[in-house]
Amino acid sequence: MQAPDSKTNAAVVLDEAMDNSVPRAKTSISENPLSPQHRVSNTTKEAWILHSLKSRRAEFLKTHQINAFVGTWNVNNRAAASSDEIAEWLGFVSKDSSKVEYEKLPELVVLGFQELEAGAEAFVYNNEVKAGEWSEAVEQAMGGARYSYSALVSKQLIGMFIKVYARIDVLAHIRYVQTASVGCGIMGMVGNKGAVAVRMVYMDTPLCLVCSHLAHGPSQLERRNEQYHDLCKRLVFGDQEPGMPTADPLIPTSGLIGSGRATVGRPLTVFDNSYLLWFGDLNYRLAIDTEEMDSVVRRGEHLALLGLDQLRITMMNKQAFVGFEEADINFAPTYKYLVGTDEYDVSRRPSWCDRVLWWTNPGCEDGVTCSEYAAIKAPKSSDHKPVRSRINLEVWKTDSERRQLVYLDVLRELDRYENECIPTAVLESTVVDFGDVVFGRTVRQQMRLCNSGQVPLEYSFIATPARESYAPEWLRISPDCGMLLPGQDVQLEFTVTVDETTSAPLSARVEDLSDILVLHLNRGRDYFIQVQGNYLPSVFGMSLDVLVHCKKSVRQMTRVEFEQCLVSGQFSVPKCIWSMTDFLSRYAVERGYSLFYWPGDRTLAIKIKENLDLDLPLDPNVILQWHTDSETHVARTVVEEQSPRIQALAQPHNQTQQQNIQQQQQQQHLSASQNAVGGIEDSNPMGVMDQTLVSSTLHTGFRGMELIPNVTTGAATGIPPSAAEALGRLSLNNRLDVSTADSSAPAATGSSSESEIDETSAAHTLLPGNARSMSRSIGGSSMLLDDDRLAGSPLPEAIGNSGLSAPHDAGIDTVASCLVELLQSLPEPLIPTEMYGACIEAGGVSRAAALEALEILPPGNLNVLVYLLAFLREAIECGATSAQRVAQVFGRVLLRPPRYDRSLQSFERAEGFLMFLLRSHGSI
Repeated sequence: MQAPDSKTNAAVVLDEAMDNSVPRAKTSISENPLSPQHRVSNTTKEAWILHSLKSRRAEFLKTHQINAFVGTWNVNNRAAASSDEIAEWLGFVSKDSSKVEYEKLPELVVLGFQELEAGAEAFVYNNEVKAGEWSEAVEQAMGGARYSYSALVSKQLIGMFIKVYARIDVLAHIRYVQTASVGCGIMGMVGNKGAVAVRMVYMDTPLCLVCSHLAHGPSQLERRNEQYHDLCKRLVFGDQEPGMPTADPLIPTSGLIGSGRATVGRPLTVFDNSYLLWFGDLNYRLAIDTEEMDSVVRRGEHLALLGLDQLRITMMNKQAFVGFEEADINFAPTYKYLVGTDEYDVSRRPSWCDRVLWWTNPGCEDGVTCSEYAAIKAPKSSDHKPVRSRINLEVWKTDSERRQLVYLDVLRELDRYENECIPTAVLESTVVDFGDVVFGRTVRQQMRLCNSGQVPLEYSFIATPARESYAPEWLRISPDCGMLLPGQDVQLEFTVTVDETTSAPLSARVEDLSDILVLHLNRGRDYFIQVQGNYLPSVFGMSLDVLVHCKKSVRQMTRVEFEQCLVSGQFSVPKCIWSMTDFLSRYAVERGYSLFYWPGDRTLAIKIKENLDLDLPLDPNVILQWHTDSETHVARTVVEEQSPRIQALAQPHNQTQQQNIQQQQQQQHLSASQNAVGGIEDSNPMGVMDQTLVSSTLHTGFRGMELIPNVTTGAATGIPPSAAEALGRLSLNNRLDVSTADSSAPAATGSSSESEIDETSAAHTLLPGNARSMSRSIGGSSMLLDDDRLAGSPLPEAIGNSGLSAPHDAGIDTVASCLVELLQSLPEPLIPTEMYGACIEAGGVSRAAALEALEILPPGNLNVLVYLLAFLREAIECGATSAQRVAQVFGRVLLRPPRYDRSLQSFERAEGFLMFLLRSHGSI
């Protein structure tokens, strides 16, 4: 526990004092400077109030100087010392016991003893005999001065004993005397180590005295620090009483005290005081123990060792006793001496174990001075030398009523100045219009705010009752708060970005891109700013639940249509996914181009996304001729010239095809001039075809399943297969060619027997476009892609150094990047977040475990997952990419980790999970 911070104290005390300590009956609401609308709200004003009160403290405070003798002595379980030794320790006692020098007598005499009792029986109960013997010896040593003092209070805990004497003439000024003790020795509880404490209020000044004995031994530094913090927490006194003076004389009595942490009914701590004096055998040793110290001690050069003092190092490093002060040490180490001599025990290194420290509450920093700090060499009855300190304390008597009046007068003065100078501002506009906003694209608008008043202007955007934050999640404001001097202005920047975390309600038109912001001027008016924009619904950032039900462009759908499609019960593979995978299968996989290794072109990506949002086909004549530089285009051309297979695919087979290509090239120039990426109709339109896998087009791949698909709606009758069945029946051998014509292929019926189905085509997958068969022919037999081949392609160290012989194309790379981005933009990943833990565990176990983890996958999600796996397998088998690269890219997209689990191990298991789904032994 550290000493309270001064800034925090002022803020807390002033804020609460203004609520609790003002006599409301005498002041109306309109005149009350402490009403909520006039409350001081920042540390700058609070500091000004404290400064004003301090400058006027003479109007309500009468200060006095008192002197306190503070002595500490570890008596090593010895009998009471002689009167001469004690008198030497006290220092203010005249050698002539009959003569009393009243001017030297301190107002308070505070004595702290350690190891008063050290026997085994002392651990069971306090033996007050020794305490009585030492008290009697002290009073005898005082001589005639003892008649000037009265024993105020004492407290004993086993060997620790504190006794306080007060001069008779000041007894009337002392109130609220309390004691406390805490043991922190054996097992952290026994009182062989710990502290005893006394608290009192002198006049109107709370004062605390702590005598402690901490763990011994050079190696117990951390233990001593821990004991200090433990004592700070556990040393508490009685509950705060109403009307008890506060620790800061500038703060009115308000049920608060000290740092403002103590309130009525709560126990007081050692820091709930104006002054805290902490003394005793603190047992801090020297940080380094070397043989050179012996020679230093013999030469009497003790002060050269002060730099090694553990207590000073601890205070400097703020490990304990933070905020405490100590007078300069000009005496030799107080431990360890040979009893009866002035010689050090050579078995122990000398140390300054016995210390006197003090701490002052913020606001009382100048109230403590030390006039003497010394160790007394004369006493020889213990292995410790006693230490004494004469401390001067500034105490005060407060005129509470006058202080209250001054306090209110200061606040009224501040309130008057602020009312005369209410901040005003000029806003350039109260409407921020972002225009059209697209998913993933940032739009910025600016607005100027000017301070047109005569005082500094503090502004901030604040929350409204309808929303906890000051702005919706899709909006950022910079700066959102600040201060302007008169005549200054600032440019406020409003940034709107719709991403996967905010897109779902906007895409389905459940919410609009509009809101009302509140710009608050501190001590001034509020401005209401309308922010608005036209969000263009996009398949990017759209919920998968919506995508699998959409039958037309999301840009053209109304909110009612979104709601109706969700309850239709009809779903299919989203056309946006089909369009991209079909394109990649036709123009990348079949032509030998690489996939998922190179980034795409941003400009082209915008055009592709626009086509997907408008439900327009992707035009290969524009996309395949797109290149960001000549090098990419040339590389593609050279490889095509060197590859007979690619040339064969690219060559027209007859004169008619040659003419068709020429006509397409002419149309291409027209399309490019009109900036229409999707200007050419696709050869496989999706207007009447649903890419339903589990419930439709995979019907020939599910042997023995009686599924009758509805091609136009995507609905199916019969019992839908489970996730394991759907994924388990997906093979790499044959595929269904999806097109308008093929969509009417006959379904598998119950009359089809297993003998009628060829073994190599027992399971099928839906792959886009006119992709070729994925089987390899060896010796006339069909061979499936095995695990070793799938897992054998090395993951490239960098995108630019893939190590693949396949070329790449800027247009194809852009389509591939858009596919990954679409999956990544789903508000809820394809494999829902609640399934992430089970899938991650399965990724480190086996393929069977991976399939089992997907048993609860929703049908629509399973539909899309099977479709994507079929496409990715085809790309791997044809050499367009590797299984490792697919797992690396799609493992973190299909199986998106939650924010709290972004460890490398989780990513690796996600990749392993996808690898299991990609592998096949005849079928997945």
